[in-house]
Amino acid sequence: MALWAAIDIGTNSTRLLVAAVEEGEFIPRERGLVTTRLGADLTRGGRLMEEAQGRTIEAVAGFLERCRALGVERIRMGATSAVREAANGEEFSRRLKAATGLELEVFSGEREAGLSFLGVTGQLPLAAAGPTLVIDIGGGSTELIRGEGREIAAATSLPLGAVKLTESYLPAWQAPVTPLQFQCLRQKVAEVLAGVEEKFFTPAGEPLLVVGVGGTVTTLAAIYLGVERYVPELIHGTLLPRERLEEILENLCRLDLDSRKKLPGLQPERADIIVAGTAILTTLLQHFNLPEVVVSEGDILLGMLVELWESLTD
Repeated sequence: MALWAAIDIGTNSTRLLVAAVEEGEFIPRERGLVTTRLGADLTRGGRLMEEAQGRTIEAVAGFLERCRALGVERIRMGATSAVREAANGEEFSRRLKAATGLELEVFSGEREAGLSFLGVTGQLPLAAAGPTLVIDIGGGSTELIRGEGREIAAATSLPLGAVKLTESYLPAWQAPVTPLQFQCLRQKVAEVLAGVEEKFFTPAGEPLLVVGVGGTVTTLAAIYLGVERYVPELIHGTLLPRERLEEILENLCRLDLDSRKKLPGLQPERADIIVAGTAILTTLLQHFNLPEVVVSEGDILLGMLVELWESLTD
C-alpha cells in the first residue's frame, strides 16, 4: 500500500500523520508532534516571532526527513489560525517553502472546520451514521461543525483558542488560577458562544453525537483515563462526561504549573494552556446543554488526506 502524509502547522504544535492508503481508506502508520508554539505572543504583537518560525521550520524539516525514510509518496502541508491571522503569515509561508520545497496551504476557518469534519467521519463510523456536532479546539481558534453522514449542514470558526486565551486571561500561568481569572476566562468564552447561530443547537430529545478533536480534547481523555503513555488507539473513542470534565478543570485550576506537569496523562508542554482549553470545552458543552463528548483521533490531518484522495479520483 502507498504511504501518504499530512503536516498540520497549528498555533501550539506542528503535527505529522503518515497513513497507508488503499481505495480511499487510510490506516494511520505513524504520528509525530512537536510543540513549536508558532502563535506565541501573536495576540499582543500580531506577528509570528522569529524564534517560533525557526522552531516550526525545523520541525517540518524533521518530519520530511522521516517521510523520505519511510518512502512516503505524497505529502500535503496546511496551516491554520496562527498563520492566517499573522501580519507576516505570507512571509512565513515563503520562508517555509524556501527551506523545505513544500507549498503551504493556509486554510480559512471554514475550510479548517470542513477538513476536521472529514477527518472525524473518516475514522469514527458512528459520526457517519447520523447527526453529529464536531468540536475542534485548537491553540488559536475553535471550530464547530454540524452535519449528518458526510454532509456538512453548518460550520463556523470562533476566536477561542487555548494559547490565545491563556495569553489574554491567564498571564501568571505558572501559578494556580485565581477565581477572578477563571471567571473572566469563562465569561469571554460565553460571550463568544452567545453569538453562535441556532442551527448548531439540537432540540431536546433528538439524537446527536458530539465529537471532540484537537490536543485539548485528546489530552483530557488521557487525564481521564490516567494513562502514563499516550496511545492513540486507547484515546480514540473515549467518552468524556461533562461532570467529570468539570471536576478535572477544578483540579487543574488549583495546581501550579509544576504540579500540572506531573499529572498523569498531561504532556508537560501543554501544562500551561490546558486550563484555557478545558474551559472552552466545558463552557461549550454547558452552553449547548450537552452531557458528554466522544474523543476522535481522526481530525484535520486525516481530513487533508481524504480530501486529497477525493480530488484525485473525481
